[in-house]
Amino acid sequence: MMQPAANPLSQCTFLINPTRHPSSAKVLKNILKRETSARVIETKSREHFHQEVIDFCQGPYKYLVIWGGDGTVHDAINALMVHPSVDKALGFLRGGSGNGIQDSYEIPRLLRNQIKAYIDSIRGGYIQTVDLLQIETAEGTYYGQLVGHGFDVKVLKHRIEKKTSEKKGIVRTGFIHYVTAGIHTFFHTKLSDAPMVDLKLNNGKYSFRGPRINVEHPFSEISLTTQALMIEIGTRPYYGKMFKVCPDVVCNDGYLDVYLYNFADKSAIFRNLFALWNGWHHRINSRMVRSHKPIIERYEAKSTEIKTGGPFDYHIDGELYHTEADAGIKISIIPEAISFLVPRSFYFKFRPYKGEKS
Repeated sequence: MMQPAANPLSQCTFLINPTRHPSSAKVLKNILKRETSARVIETKSREHFHQEVIDFCQGPYKYLVIWGGDGTVHDAINALMVHPSVDKALGFLRGGSGNGIQDSYEIPRLLRNQIKAYIDSIRGGYIQTVDLLQIETAEGTYYGQLVGHGFDVKVLKHRIEKKTSEKKGIVRTGFIHYVTAGIHTFFHTKLSDAPMVDLKLNNGKYSFRGPRINVEHPFSEISLTTQALMIEIGTRPYYGKMFKVCPDVVCNDGYLDVYLYNFADKSAIFRNLFALWNGWHHRINSRMVRSHKPIIERYEAKSTEIKTGGPFDYHIDGELYHTEADAGIKISIIPEAISFLVPRSFYFKFRPYKGEKS
């Protein structure tokens, strides 16, 4: 572990996205000014943000702490992967509407507690190396921890199309706009209209976790054709506001998890909504099996390919993307690709053995 530092945040650069909740950004800046000697940068544009991340990679500071939503962290991860460095780590404060990545790594709720947690983490050297998804498309290569196709992408599209200010052309932030977009999409989506998706999975296993028995079946390569309402591929569990969309993932096991949300009718979704949100797939599947209905399928793999026979929309970490080609996308796991600065509680869950060295 690192030796305790007299002023640990002097090793930090705080990068603030002021477009996310400006009043909270102002509070954060005041707290940092009073209580730390960290370098604080308020970015003016997405291009400015990217350049500051690249400057950090090439500079003397060890920790980059991002304040923003999942999209802001997604941008930071992709900029860091352009200039990867083994001796630097990324942290993230809660600055978005959903904060799915913050939930996945147990970041505290209150802003002051978040700063205290990172001071403790720097003093203790609580750095966790985690896996990333590499998404290869005809348009380029991207990195992230969650990729989705289907219903959640329709929600994102509706939010962008219908919740945009006519005067300023800015997508309105806030969890309530996700909720209203989700409700609208639910009632205006026909499950039978879901496109057929071809999946190819390599070097993994099918995993079923049930209330009484668990099942695993290894494979070197399998091909599936599915009309699943939603497909999620992840290395972190949470999406949006505590939606445990990939409940069984492990952030550093060297596998990506693929979930096929197979629902035949909307009443089944409505009846299982609470369990769905909490990631209780074993409860949902037990009901589905008794009713002879499709279950939520889970696979672990080293890579997967998605094709629909034409262009399609998908999201990476909640950011909407579109593939212009019919070649589809390939998603691979990059083991231990990036280092995260994490709270003490998260760090020691991965080190249960007394006396283990970092």
